[in-house]
This record gives sequence, structure tokens and C-alpha cells, in this order.
Amino acid sequence: MKSSDPRANRSRQALLAAGIETLLLNPNASLSEIAAHAEVGRTTLYRHFKTREQLIQELALESLALTNAAIEPIIKQELKGREAIESMLHALMPLADRFHFLLSLWNIAEDDPEVTNIYNRQLEYLSLLVEQGKQEGSITREMTTTWCVTMIDCLIYGCASLVRSGECDVQTASTSAVKTLFGGIGA
Repeated sequence: MKSSDPRANRSRQALLAAGIETLLLNPNASLSEIAAHAEVGRTTLYRHFKTREQLIQELALESLALTNAAIEPIIKQELKGREAIESMLHALMPLADRFHFLLSLWNIAEDDPEVTNIYNRQLEYLSLLVEQGKQEGSITREMTTTWCVTMIDCLIYGCASLVRSGECDVQTASTSAVKTLFGGIGA
């Protein structure tokens, strides 16, 4: 529910930013803690988000929209197979906080049909890329597409956790992900 009131929009954006930051530190944080971090009153918070679950689902939608925006150039360039998957891994690593958020609160976010629909479309696109990689010979045909997609998905979330914890930077995570992935499923 976006408003035409600039002040209300600033409050909403502050709540969304505070929601990500607070929930990353404490996935069990209350709406009151998020409002305090955003420096807005509880009344303002409840005007935008009636429940904690509603805020989490909104943050999940926002996170998935950022993911779509990150892979949009890959789609526009019409990259295929391995080249597209490598580009995707590099494009997604800067969103480590968003993936960590999704992973930590997926049990709530997945209750939203729109969230699930967007995520499933992203997995379908990844399946297409894996199939293209199989056709071009850069991905082994011995493993099912579902297995390869699941491995890539897990690799993205694993790298996001390492980046989030400070174990590695974005560039190291994406480069290591590519090496790990194609060393493991490469033909």
C-alpha cells in the first residue's frame, strides 16, 4: 500500500530498511523493535503493516524483486547456459543480505502465494539455463536438472551466508561459487 504522501512513503521505506536490518540480526524481532530501529511510532508502523508476517512478506517480495532486477540484464543480453549461470552468480552475490533474510524467514514468507510464484518462476528460469548448459555440453547430463538447480540454489544461499558473516567478500564468493559449481557438475 504505497501512498502519495511523501512523509508516509519515507516512513514506509524506513520501516522496510529497519525490518531487513533488525530481522537479519534477530529473526524473532518484534514489530516494536523494528519500529524503534526505524525511529517511527508503533501507530505509524501499524498503519503500514498490520502484522509481523505482513512486513516479512513485503520484505520477501522486495528481496525477490531485487533478484529479478539483478538478473534482468542477463535475460536482455540473451546469455545462455553456463555463461548465463556464471553471470547470474556474480550478479546475485551483492544481494547476500537479502538471501540471508529469505533463508532465515522463508517459513513465513512462503505462505504468500505471490512470493512463492515469483520464486518458482526464478527456479524455472534457472532450470532453462541448466538445460541449455546440458545441450551445449558444459553441464553433465548424468545429473537431473532438478538436482543441478537445487545445488545452484543452495550454493547461492551458502555464499550469501558466508558474505553476511564476513567469511568472504562478494567477489570471492561469486568466483568460488562458479569454480565449485562447474567443478562439481561440469561435463
